[in-house]
Amino acid sequence: MNVVKKRSDIVENLIKIEKMLASSKKEEREFAKYQVLNDKNIIIYKSLGKNHFGPCSFLGVRTCTIEEHSKLEDTDVKEIIKAVTGVIGRSFTNVTTNEKFSEYAVTIDKEIPKVDRTYWRIKDERGKNLNLTEKDLK
Repeated sequence: MNVVKKRSDIVENLIKIEKMLASSKKEEREFAKYQVLNDKNIIIYKSLGKNHFGPCSFLGVRTCTIEEHSKLEDTDVKEIIKAVTGVIGRSFTNVTTNEKFSEYAVTIDKEIPKVDRTYWRIKDERGKNLNLTEKDLK
């Protein structure tokens, strides 16, 4: 397993998860949806100006694939969390962010699992909240 080393590694995976959520392939859409809704560790970013939430266990592995992700174990997730924290900083949790996650989650599925989540917010190179644009998502 090859964990992320820099912000651009995570951004590459953010673009990949966004494309999976919009994919015409059911397997990709269902995988991405399941990961976003069930991962206990979430990276917050913006896409086209709106808050989006991505699964840390997928986003924290360089050039991650569905197959590679399916082989992850608990010890791998701990290593991924450490790598993500090293790249984008400390995690946090609060009621407002949980509410924002719920608002986003209902846009991808009606049922949201009750999971205690931890969040990271990824910033761009200027220190602003990272915002994926149409150009990024093509």
